[in-house]
Amino acid sequence: MLSLNDREWKTFQLTDIFSIKSTSSSIDKIKLKRIAGHYPYITRTDTNNGINDFVCKQEGYQLDGGNCITIGLDTQTAFYQDNAFYTGQNIQVLRNSKINRYNAKFILPILKNTLSVFNWGGNGATLTRLKRSKILLPITDKGEPDYTFMEQYIKERERQIIQNYIDYIGKNIQIGGALPPLNQKEWREFRICDIFTIGAGKRLTRADMLSGNKPFIGATDNNNGITEFVSNTNVSEDSNVLGVNYNGSVVENFYHPYTCIFSDDVKRFKLKNGQGNAYIYLFLKTMILQQKNKYTYGYKFNEKRMHRQFLLLPIDESGLPDWIYMEEYAKQIYYKIRLEYLQQKALTITA
Repeated sequence: MLSLNDREWKTFQLTDIFSIKSTSSSIDKIKLKRIAGHYPYITRTDTNNGINDFVCKQEGYQLDGGNCITIGLDTQTAFYQDNAFYTGQNIQVLRNSKINRYNAKFILPILKNTLSVFNWGGNGATLTRLKRSKILLPITDKGEPDYTFMEQYIKERERQIIQNYIDYIGKNIQIGGALPPLNQKEWREFRICDIFTIGAGKRLTRADMLSGNKPFIGATDNNNGITEFVSNTNVSEDSNVLGVNYNGSVVENFYHPYTCIFSDDVKRFKLKNGQGNAYIYLFLKTMILQQKNKYTYGYKFNEKRMHRQFLLLPIDESGLPDWIYMEEYAKQIYYKIRLEYLQQKALTITA
């Protein structure tokens, strides 16, 4: 493993390492065209890689190119941006043709430490003070920043983290043991109303929505049912629940472990036994989706039909829903998918 202690380090003027320029866009949030899109909108927030939203093309504003570091001066935030983006106000963009997503991750903690000397008082962050700042970096034999070492150091750590997780998941799969396949389980029909309590959503018009961080669940078939983030609250607020569409994309349903509010086109399915967790709900989600072909826009999955609808579920020796089997089966699927993903991801981190 590469070590930081066997490297020689040198202090550099920040402007010797990066070109530092103000953002090309600088769109005030109130002027944003708030239509969902693929372009990150970067602000001075200290979370979510600085991303406040994903927006559509903003006419009259120029995108900033990716492969750079963004700095929020007055909040002392710094993040690496891989893709093209728009920004809010007071964002500085740092560029260096030799950085990439790996060595940028090495530089960022050092840069944030440099920014930490700034505050909201007389020593507040300004562009002039930023340009006068210095940064300590490992160097080559020629006394230049060793970007290759920084890249390899981060790659090594990422590979180790992924391998640790692969080992952890492998152990969980072994602990779960061999489950009987679905076709070897006994199954029985249950009415939805015998399994779930069914709660209503609440109408919230777009005009009444207040911007915030709480997911608003609409009758869509994507994005885990989230159509907006709001700060509103109402009687539909819930968590650890399935949101099931009876209008729009009928029968589509998503699990929501977090606190959210629901459109009046979405019903809330809560397990009556009170033992629901992510794995059980995800198993039941699939069982509910088996009914999708039965319902259409003209034959809605309304509450009355929900109560009458049967679901086919695996049962235990008592003839009751086998919640343990459902949980373990969903866990095994989850772990196997994660394991495959991590194994593929490890291959992308080249030497």
